[in-house]
Amino acid sequence: MFATAPATHYHQMMKLYVITDIHDQPTAEQCLSARLAPGYDRTRLSLNALSGQPKLNGEALHRHLFMHGGIEETVRVLGQTLKDGAVGLGYSAGGTAIWRAAAAGSSFSAIFCVSSTRLRDEATIATPNFVFFGADDPGKPSPEWLATVPAHWTVFDAAPHDYYRHPESDAAQQTCTQIAQALT
Repeated sequence: MFATAPATHYHQMMKLYVITDIHDQPTAEQCLSARLAPGYDRTRLSLNALSGQPKLNGEALHRHLFMHGGIEETVRVLGQTLKDGAVGLGYSAGGTAIWRAAAAGSSFSAIFCVSSTRLRDEATIATPNFVFFGADDPGKPSPEWLATVPAHWTVFDAAPHDYYRHPESDAAQQTCTQIAQALT
């Protein structure tokens, strides 16, 4: 008589890359991913480190990224860092970096871009994508862009650009709910 070993189930955690904004926000505690169900291997990446300028922050980092070509270095480093099939969650300029990495061929199962106003200059990508903006954000893309470029979009009434830094806000809670639903 032979005994058989009990079936072993291997559960691989989904890889989630979080790319912060130019101020290295939100904090890990404020991050929408902190409210997702367990089952995600989270890696938090800062734009300044990805762009090769770890001492830059705020407007100096923004200028480096979008006026001096730093976003290209960020996309290159992201492409080398990412695991195929990962999920990307980017805040503001971090979402633009994720979008451009997907456009450049990085393999994501989905990307979520929160308050990534520079996406207004980007074209459609094949990667499943979800974008979120506050209605009170003066830099949000036009209604025409929203209707033609992203696969899924939400604009929250009475929400500012940095609504994601306020996890108790209705817009942040709704964003988290939509992300969780998209990942199930």
